[in-house]
Amino acid sequence: MEARTVWLCLSVLRVAWVLLPQSGYIHPDEFFQSPEVMAGKVLDYKVHLTWEWNEDFPARSPIFPFLTSGIPFLVLKAMNFLGLLPDSIGAYSLLVAPRLWTTILSFCIDICLCKICNSFKAKWKGVEMDAYRCMAVYSASYVTLVFFTRTFSNILETVLFVVIIGLVIDSINSGDSKNGSDIVGNQYLSKSHSVLLSMLIVVGFFNRPNFPAFAFVPMLYWAFYPISQSKGLWLKMAILKCLQLVPGAIVTFVIFVVCDSIYFGSLEVHSLSLDTFLHSPSGFVRNLSVTPLNLLSYNFDKSKLEQHGLHPRVTHLLVNTPLLFGVLSILAFMDIPRLIMKIYSCSKHGGNTKEIKSSDNSKMFFLLCYFIPIFIMSLVAHHEPRYISPCLVPLVLAFHSNFAWKGGKKLLFVGFVVGNVLGGVLFGVLHQGGVVPSLLHLHNLVHQQQSAETVHIIYFHTYMPPGHLLGIHSNQAANQNIDMLQEVTNEKQGPQIHLHDLAGASSNVLFDRLRILYKEKQVSNSTRVYIVSPSTLHSAFSEHGTEMEIVLQEVFFPHLTMEDPPKVQDIVETLSEEDSSL
Repeated sequence: MEARTVWLCLSVLRVAWVLLPQSGYIHPDEFFQSPEVMAGKVLDYKVHLTWEWNEDFPARSPIFPFLTSGIPFLVLKAMNFLGLLPDSIGAYSLLVAPRLWTTILSFCIDICLCKICNSFKAKWKGVEMDAYRCMAVYSASYVTLVFFTRTFSNILETVLFVVIIGLVIDSINSGDSKNGSDIVGNQYLSKSHSVLLSMLIVVGFFNRPNFPAFAFVPMLYWAFYPISQSKGLWLKMAILKCLQLVPGAIVTFVIFVVCDSIYFGSLEVHSLSLDTFLHSPSGFVRNLSVTPLNLLSYNFDKSKLEQHGLHPRVTHLLVNTPLLFGVLSILAFMDIPRLIMKIYSCSKHGGNTKEIKSSDNSKMFFLLCYFIPIFIMSLVAHHEPRYISPCLVPLVLAFHSNFAWKGGKKLLFVGFVVGNVLGGVLFGVLHQGGVVPSLLHLHNLVHQQQSAETVHIIYFHTYMPPGHLLGIHSNQAANQNIDMLQEVTNEKQGPQIHLHDLAGASSNVLFDRLRILYKEKQVSNSTRVYIVSPSTLHSAFSEHGTEMEIVLQEVFFPHLTMEDPPKVQDIVETLSEEDSSL
């Protein structure tokens, strides 16, 4: 089968799986850093805001959640207003719309990969780059099919990363037609994309403060290419290039700081004047919210990181890279000796334009774009696998030609396919796979309740449930989260909803909460209580002993929770839903 056909089929799969939809729940950040935030602002839903959105110490810019979730929610709101949606916005639409929009963004990476491959094929000596094969390998990765179709900030980071790589390569290619006397001239520097690159770096920094780690290697090549025989001329060109980055970076930085400060209320629109700044410049600056600096400050505080979990420094390199990239990461490890020898050779003997633009050096460029960000981000002790997901791009560019169903490449091909199928099933279907379907079910259930009724929904030993999927409106301006009780009140229509997130609390906490609600139910028959918990914990209900009647109403299969995993022996012997559902 031709690579073009494979890519088209995988592209259809990428969109279709989003529409299905995927049931897996990778990490709370996929909801609580984007759709949960924008659902409150755009749709006036009652939502739960995490610590990043604290107005006193904001750590996230609202611009990026608006791009990934705010825009699709605005479209849904407009469609609902025009009567194109039945009655109200359904839970399926709330889930799929942001994911579908994010999936469209993920195709920007396909386009960039295609342009990069065609650029290499035309300009770089001995470099074999097949655009459709490259896009096919990228599309076949479960990181693309699952992680890049979710509303993580990492998808925007990956788009920015690949765009910067493409611009740097284009800048290198455009420099070849200039002779030595033009190297530091305006004609050459105008082809360097300096303004756009500076803006993209600042945008990436505000999206995720670790983005400079990804931009470091491409920008290093950009600054010091082409290599000149005259070291003085070479250094002068690099300095002039770097100076060109300053204006665009400053303007973009100021725009983001002002927008973030207005959003979080630390800066008022009417105060944006020269007179206000001149009257009290220090006071004006103190009122500014620089969200990425706040996030960096938080991440370098070890006591705060401990709340999220600390990992060994080698976790990214030895655990997360094989987990995410499988065979691709093994190929990268096998190339380390050759990479070291190549770096040593270049540093000892120097280089020239022809050597830089060779097959070996192009692979060295991509491998450095892969390894250096991993090493830099390993300095922070909290290692989530998705943090290094943008590294898929240089890996695919470096090794896509290794995969083919012919000759000695069959084993690599099979390993790549099997690894990505397993990863896709694990994160796209199994992992916390009952939480989202249960919310879709409860959305329909609670909207059928009478307006005089009170509904309590308790999530026990699951990931934090994103309340916006319940679709409950609220006239309150801020969320109230007291004693692990998130109250979501629909004053427009329907019942009063209380969403309890007990996380990993003990069963005693659960039953204490149930006793309180049971007494409330005895007073009023209009109270409904729903408990959502892994099936591995259902025995606790019978063992605890209680006067309350607890009835199993619905099972959501499959559901895999690593905090309360099922017994593998039981699953193998029974092949039932008993130990792997919600």
